Order: sequence, then C-alpha cells, then structure tokens
Amino acid sequence: MKKVTILHNRIENNTADELDVLDQKELVRKACSNLGYEVETLTVGDHIKNDLEIVASSKPDMVFNLVEATWGKGELIYFAPAILNSYKIPYTGIPLDALFVTTNKVLAKKMMLKDKLPTAPFFAINEIHLLDPQKIYIIKPIWEEGSVGILEELIFTLADTNKINIIKGVSVSQYFIEEFIEGREFNISILAGENGPEVLPPAEMIFSEYFNDKPKIVGYKAKWDEDSEEYKHTNRSFGTLDNNPILKKKLVDICTKSWKLFNLHGYVRIDFRLDEWDNPYILEVNGNPCIAPDSGFIAASEYAGYSRTQIIERILNDLN
Repeated sequence: MKKVTILHNRIENNTADELDVLDQKELVRKACSNLGYEVETLTVGDHIKNDLEIVASSKPDMVFNLVEATWGKGELIYFAPAILNSYKIPYTGIPLDALFVTTNKVLAKKMMLKDKLPTAPFFAINEIHLLDPQKIYIIKPIWEEGSVGILEELIFTLADTNKINIIKGVSVSQYFIEEFIEGREFNISILAGENGPEVLPPAEMIFSEYFNDKPKIVGYKAKWDEDSEEYKHTNRSFGTLDNNPILKKKLVDICTKSWKLFNLHGYVRIDFRLDEWDNPYILEVNGNPCIAPDSGFIAASEYAGYSRTQIIERILNDLN
C-alpha cells in the first residue's frame, strides 16, 4: 500500500483564510483513503527543518502539499516544497520554480508580457508619476494570495490626493500598482489529466446591485467574511459564456498557454477581468488554489462532472 503524507502549515492566527486549510486537509484525507492509500497528516510550524525531517523519516511515497505559508507569511510559501525537493520526495501541485514565480505577482506579470499573454498594466509604487489621470488603479501586495490585502480602500485615481500621500509611504518591495479593469471577472480552474491540462468550466463572479456605487472586486471581505455585505452580494455562476464560444475559447487558450509558460502541474486557478470590449486580462495565476469543499476549484470540477476522489487522484497522478 502506497503512503501519502498530507502536509499543511500550522494555524497561526485563526483567521478564515488560514483555517480553511483544515477543510482542505479533510477533503484530501477522505479522497486518499477512498483511493486505497495509507494516509498520515503532518504540519509545518516554526521549526521547518525539523518538521520536514520528520516527513522524510516517515518515508512517504508522495506528499500532498497544502502548505500555504511559512511562519504565517504567504511570501514564504515555497520553503516547504523547496525542502521536499531537496529530499527528492515527490509532492503535489505546481513545482518549486513555478510556485516562486507565480506567488510574486510582479515577476509573473513580467513573464506574461514577455510571452504576449494579456495582463493588466502595472507599476512600481515609486512610479506614480507614470499613471494616467483618466484611469483607476489599485494597490496590491506583491506576494500575498487568497485576496489578502485586496481592499476597496486601496482603489484610487490621481485625484485622490489623500490616498496618493498614503501610497507614497508604502513599501516598494511589498506592494505594486495595477490598473483597475472595470468589467466582468472570471475564475478559471485547470486540472491535470492524462492528455494534458483540462480547462474546467469558467466561473463568473456576479456582483449584485449592492456594488452599483462600489468598486466590483472580490476583496478579502467578499472572499472570507461570511457576515459581510460584500460576501453576501458576490456569487459564482457557471455557463455565462455558453452563448459566446469565441470569448470562451480565447480564455481557454490563454489558460493553456499559461500552464505551459509557468510549467504548471496538478491544479491551478487563473483569475481574469474583461474590459468593456471583452478583452481579457490575467489578474493572477494561482498555483495550488484552495480545494476546500466550498472552494471555486471544487465547484468548477464538480460542475464538470468529477467527484472529489477523481479530482485528488488526478492531482496525485501529476507529481513533481
């Protein structure tokens, strides 16, 4: 019987975006048991070297990597797979190089531009003088995932002098400026398969009338705070592109090219915005996205007709 070690980060702050890894762990555990694997669960905490040595000493055939942060910091997400890689232990999800590059949003966007993949224009914090007075912008963290740091308050124009003064004091190494694309938003999941990556049905984020006088963004509240109005008025919908096969194919082609460009494996979600002319822009490439039962990735996979066990099996069959 083959052995799978499910590895996840220790809970540090008990926030919603952090606690969901426990739901992911349980989903993976059940699926691996259904597939006939011997399953164990281990965590990564403050002593990452010791924790990973414990993983190595248990001699798993593979590790299901659910580590989303190291020492509570998302920008250190690649530490655990880097050590697994050095121990030559096969692990799930995107490989070390891809994880580092896609977690750094600025570096990922530079690669997209070089490969002629569409992404929203972006600037360093100290390049405010290059911004267009007629456009809207948003400040984003370079490293964080899961909508952490995505706030309505960080959307601005050059006329917002109070915000400009605040922005000038923001760390250049931690944040960047991106043009805010006002339009439809899509999350598209991709699952590894025997014949290559399968682009799953696109999910559109539907913003209710609550957002008529607000920026339409899936910020931290909309994603994680179930008691917030933003959460209640943001919904996921499939099939909204069924009457527009040309646009749907364009998005699918971009996803396939992104998979190849970044050397992706296992499971990925790519977030898009469309402008008023339906031109797509990649916002983020999310390697190892959330696979909790209520996540967008699981919703897309199940909409495509796959069971949770089938999803996990396909991820396990595309190891690094």
